Amino acid sequence: MTTYIRQAVLAVAVLSLAACSGTEAAAPAATVTVTAPAPSGPATVTATPAAEPTPGSTTAQTTSAPPGSVTEPSDDYDQTDVIGPKQPAIQGAKFQFDPGHDFTKRISPSSDGILRGRFVTMQDGDTAEYVPVRWEGGTFVGPAEGDSTAYAARLAPGVVYLSATGCTGNDQTINDDALGTERCTRARLAEHAAQGRLTAMITVRNGQITKVVEIYF
Repeated sequence: MTTYIRQAVLAVAVLSLAACSGTEAAAPAATVTVTAPAPSGPATVTATPAAEPTPGSTTAQTTSAPPGSVTEPSDDYDQTDVIGPKQPAIQGAKFQFDPGHDFTKRISPSSDGILRGRFVTMQDGDTAEYVPVRWEGGTFVGPAEGDSTAYAARLAPGVVYLSATGCTGNDQTINDDALGTERCTRARLAEHAAQGRLTAMITVRNGQITKVVEIYF
């Protein structure tokens, strides 16, 4: 009888070690029943499986940050003035709207069409960074400091640049709408864009800047 009881105790110990070696702390413990019969037969050990966790007992919460695209623009944006093939008003009081553009991602070109904007800098010899502008207080202003509304696009190899101050920057070459008329080289455009003062009608096609018409003001 002592031998059978030892066998039963050993079986219980083995099951206890197996339970302790697991890593899932949340699983309920199994129920073990030990029966020690008369000397004519060996001891038997019966393990009752633990109940499965109740579905939905643990709720995983995921939080997704709202997109940074201008899908809900502030009052500074004109939702009726969407970037497109039509030239916008030269002295528009609000920024043009670029629906679906996500400004939280890597800086990228504006939608195909004509944007009233200002060049900020040249990221390299080919890629220009620019922002939309609006007319306020007798001058053009860009987005407020900290606003992520900015674009970057490559200057097309054959980009058309019509300057309002001449290719040397010291003339006045404009039409009746105060838009530039003197065609200058791509290199001159890159130079003027790098200075961060060039305000213009910027045309984008297939992700490249294909035309820049400077605004004189």
